[in-house]
Amino acid sequence: MAVNVRHPSISTSFIENFDFLKRFLARYFSEQQDIEDVVQETYLRAYGAEQKKVIDHPRAFLFQIAKNLALTELKKKSRQITDYIDAYDLPLVIGQDDPVQDEVEAKQNIGLYCEAVAALPEQCRRVFLLRKVHGLSHKEISERMQMTISAVEKHILKGVLKCRAYVQERETGRSSKEAMQNVRAVTIAGKK
Repeated sequence: MAVNVRHPSISTSFIENFDFLKRFLARYFSEQQDIEDVVQETYLRAYGAEQKKVIDHPRAFLFQIAKNLALTELKKKSRQITDYIDAYDLPLVIGQDDPVQDEVEAKQNIGLYCEAVAALPEQCRRVFLLRKVHGLSHKEISERMQMTISAVEKHILKGVLKCRAYVQERETGRSSKEAMQNVRAVTIAGKK
């Protein structure tokens, strides 16, 4: 006689572990919206899988899906940062003579740029990252941060200028004031 063991469903396990799942994902994301998106996608994927086969350990299955989705999302954001850095012509690869040295210099340049972003004032940094990393429009940022579109644009411009000045200061050894003046002069000249 076969004993029919009933396993908890994905839906039941999801409801029971909802808050814990969100805290787990907070290890990967700082933005609440990112956490909510991954939680929702986790449930959808787990529920879809459950429709095809019996899931013996739904709680573990949910957390494994959440972890995989979080890592995938982080890789995607990392690529977006790299693409953004490439768009601003930072010299990530110097030459082809010594590929190991070039790679070391590229990593240092990326690290320097990340330091520059981290050094921005908090609100400016948040706006800058929402635009450059998360890809939100000025309007979406305006709504999320409860500020005018003009203020969003000013924070983004300020972020770009301060990051350029920070990188230039570190590369040339100039003071931040001199570097900022040089960046402004180049920016203004480029607009003419």
